Amino acid sequence: MRRGQALADAKALEPGLRIAPFAPDADRRLLGAFARWCGRWSPWTAPDPGEPGEDGVMVDITGCAHLFGGEDALITAALQAVRGQGLSAHGAIAPTIGLAWGLARFPARRSPSGWLIAHDVSASLHALPVEGLRIGDTAARLRRFGLKRVGDIAGLPRANLARRFGPDLVRRLDQARGQDDESLNPLQPKTPFRARMRFAEALLLLDGIKQAVRETADTLCAHLESEGRGLRRVELNLFRVDGKIHLLIIGTAAPVRDAAHIARLFNEKLDRAEIDIGFGIDVIELNATATGPLAGRQSGLIGDDQLDTEDFARLTDRLSVRLGEARVKRAARRDSHIPERAAGWSTEANPSGSALMLREAGGQQALLPPPERPLLILARPEPAEAVAEIPDGPPRSFVWRRTRHQVRQAEGPERLAPEWWRPESRASPKTRDYFRIETIEGRRFWLYRDGLYGPETRNPQWFVHGAS
Repeated sequence: MRRGQALADAKALEPGLRIAPFAPDADRRLLGAFARWCGRWSPWTAPDPGEPGEDGVMVDITGCAHLFGGEDALITAALQAVRGQGLSAHGAIAPTIGLAWGLARFPARRSPSGWLIAHDVSASLHALPVEGLRIGDTAARLRRFGLKRVGDIAGLPRANLARRFGPDLVRRLDQARGQDDESLNPLQPKTPFRARMRFAEALLLLDGIKQAVRETADTLCAHLESEGRGLRRVELNLFRVDGKIHLLIIGTAAPVRDAAHIARLFNEKLDRAEIDIGFGIDVIELNATATGPLAGRQSGLIGDDQLDTEDFARLTDRLSVRLGEARVKRAARRDSHIPERAAGWSTEANPSGSALMLREAGGQQALLPPPERPLLILARPEPAEAVAEIPDGPPRSFVWRRTRHQVRQAEGPERLAPEWWRPESRASPKTRDYFRIETIEGRRFWLYRDGLYGPETRNPQWFVHGAS
């Protein structure tokens, strides 16, 4: 079967053929989404800019192949991932866009995995069918003259080819050879918040670039303020005169739209990146790839807790730029009533807390006050041997870390049911009864009995979980 074939002829060849209406707009949207998905291998991806029905994606892997173990490993992993989505795919890697396009569709030979890498442009192009030049109906005209492969027309006079078959044939041939520049127009991320500054004369000094970044940040922050948003992640693109692009990315612990703070973070990135400016930077662009709500505020006359929070967020941002985002964390509450899971670490300046917090984010009193906890909570409960007067009562004495403690008084129990909806709770799906213990020496401990006596266990175990 072939494209453009009559439906009756196609059914004659394949009686079980499935038929679906042709929806070119939907196909283009799907292909665009697929091209964005291919961004995992290179930030420069684009769908074929051809007629409706084109089914290819161009990926510029310049400077990316070594990150995946080389060109062979990259294209193998890419095709496996595509086929994992339920799609059939073939691919090719070549020095030029035109040659890669043709080899992916009309290869003279292909590996069992369905891919081909062209190291010799001349040899690969010589065996390529003329349909691989992206010349449409001109390929059929060439075949009528017996010109079936690119090698058949490569040695013919260019003027005669252009006069008989049109200048597009010569242009496509030069593009496939690499004699005519052809650039990829990559998909741009869907970022509604973007600011760009162009320069009549390229910037050659780092100080000038920093000043331009500050002015571009002013424009971006003004746009964010009008929408009540703040930056969480922003990209800086530095476009060189020769077409190369330097990309720097920063993230913030909390939504911000302080241009001076954003410029300061990028200044530290620029100082450490050792960017090759080349013949100069002629375009600077800031893209807000992630934002969050940030309402305006009125400063008070005496202090402002919000200012303290913002100062802490700025400190977190600067440390993240210097040390790396993964190395800067702060303690955060978690939405769990199991003590060892009720706190953790977060990279956010204002992580969302538990529903049992004393005050909610808006300052209103929460429905439940936080439960009382000892000053020291062990990261993991430690087993203890306890003796109780009755099975479900508090202990009268216990041995912990090879030391016996006599109990003077006890308070409890505080019963905590297992979190059955969490996978990590399935390993220990028992109810806990916590007791606050004071020994005859005046020391205070926080113990719990693991499992209800009778319904869950006949031999409950005891654990020390904290101390005051």
